[in-house]
Amino acid sequence: MAYSTQLSSVCRKKFFILLIYVVVALIFLSGYVYYTHLSKNYPLNQMQIISPVKASQRNLEVMERNKVSQIIQRVILNVSTSTQTLDPNTYLNINLYDYIINEPDKCKDQNPFLIFLISTIAKEVEQRQVIRKTWANGAKDGITIMHLFMLGFENQADSKLILSESQKYHDIIQKDFKEAYNNLTFKTLMGMEWISSYCPQSKYVMKTDSDMFVNTEYLLEMLQPNLPSKQDFFTGAIAKDPVPHRWKESKWYVPYSVYPESHYPDFCSGTGYLLSGDLAPKILKSSYKIKYLHLEDVYVAICLKKEGIEITAPPTNNLFNVDRVPFSPCGYYNLITSHRMPPSLILQYWQNMQEHKGQCSRNGLTF
Repeated sequence: MAYSTQLSSVCRKKFFILLIYVVVALIFLSGYVYYTHLSKNYPLNQMQIISPVKASQRNLEVMERNKVSQIIQRVILNVSTSTQTLDPNTYLNINLYDYIINEPDKCKDQNPFLIFLISTIAKEVEQRQVIRKTWANGAKDGITIMHLFMLGFENQADSKLILSESQKYHDIIQKDFKEAYNNLTFKTLMGMEWISSYCPQSKYVMKTDSDMFVNTEYLLEMLQPNLPSKQDFFTGAIAKDPVPHRWKESKWYVPYSVYPESHYPDFCSGTGYLLSGDLAPKILKSSYKIKYLHLEDVYVAICLKKEGIEITAPPTNNLFNVDRVPFSPCGYYNLITSHRMPPSLILQYWQNMQEHKGQCSRNGLTF
């Protein structure tokens, strides 16, 4: 019995040793087959060797994509857990919202004479392209002009496209508030905060929209860059003695509970108003003390009133226009804004005005 048990133990040991040899042989065989396949299909002289530099670049690209994805996911979470607009009985602190896209160095080592803050939404790609080619196209006669497109957050797909556009043009700022008509005040205050933080040396700022024609050349002439810049200056298409809309069907409806007064202060249409750069931090400071109102142009006027700033009337009423002005080259040569403009017309009117401006004369107005 003892002999049988010993024999059985020896057999088991031999079996395990044999099994180990078989496994090792299979491993070597698999390696040989793989090497033969690799050599046949990927000859050494044709294989791409990734240098440490390229590998590092690829790692950085992967890290950047991951970072962007993390930002977008965080923004989606922030937006989805917040309300679409603020309660009218609360105060808006724009500093509590984070930048998704920022251009903090855009004004570094520069003293821009004029900065355009342009309200837009993600899908308006063509509008932004046309504006870049026409009225926001860089310096004019050596005068430094800049522009920034202002956006909120809409969805993940649009944010990826906007990030790509931003990397190409570096003219977009975006915070993680929800993109909505009733959040236009957010955009304007984002612009005022950006000017206050990153470009307080700017002489003038113009807030406008992506469906606007702006005659930049005439605007600069009227601002007279050779003279000292104005202070506490604010102008545009003025609404005089404006009355709040009290019927609920109105796009601009404001109930008594939100604004109990019978009249708003005079305000400039949000389609395009001009201010001296020193007003941006003053408007921002006042916003911390004024209850939220979704009508951004009215809200800005309330901020100005709190700061004791009076709106300056433009020298003539046909400079800033809240509707589309019928086109003529010399007519557009003597206005500053025209509204409700599709990108095709902005481009067409701009080119036509440039071609014929030699036949036109200025009306000689200044601010």
